[in-house]
Amino acid sequence: MTKSKYTKKEYTIAEAAYMAGLMDGEGTFFIGNYSNTRNGFFQTVLKVTSTDKVMIEWIYNVFGGWISEYTSKQRAKNSKSSVFSWGCTGDRLTHICEVILPYLTCKRNQAEILLEMRKTYHNSEYVKGKQGVQKIPDSVKQIRLEFMKKLQSLHCRNHTLTN
Repeated sequence: MTKSKYTKKEYTIAEAAYMAGLMDGEGTFFIGNYSNTRNGFFQTVLKVTSTDKVMIEWIYNVFGGWISEYTSKQRAKNSKSSVFSWGCTGDRLTHICEVILPYLTCKRNQAEILLEMRKTYHNSEYVKGKQGVQKIPDSVKQIRLEFMKKLQSLHCRNHTLTN
């Protein structure tokens, strides 16, 4: 197993709680499956999107990761405001989820699923090497697919509301 380049940081209770509030309200806990690649590739992402650039910059300055601005093609057709995004993956994502978990309300289950998913990266037998990502064992692939389905089932847009 390769050692992570990410160094854990200490956060104040206020920073962790505020970030949990942002994730509950504006955040996305995401698992992507890029099965069309030779060996199948899963990615875990935390993301916050907002028109408030100051907020996005605060997240970046406190938690690291990356920030970007949506292009005009990425924004809604009727959007007149700029849209900014913060995100992170890997061990940074794992650490942030662990830190904010006690303060999450609405999306606590999503964070727990993402943390379970992240364990499959450290417990699996494949590592990134000179030849790229090695084949993921079918058993690990199946576990990851189940976590992805479970997380997707919790996303509001995937639910059909009935009266």
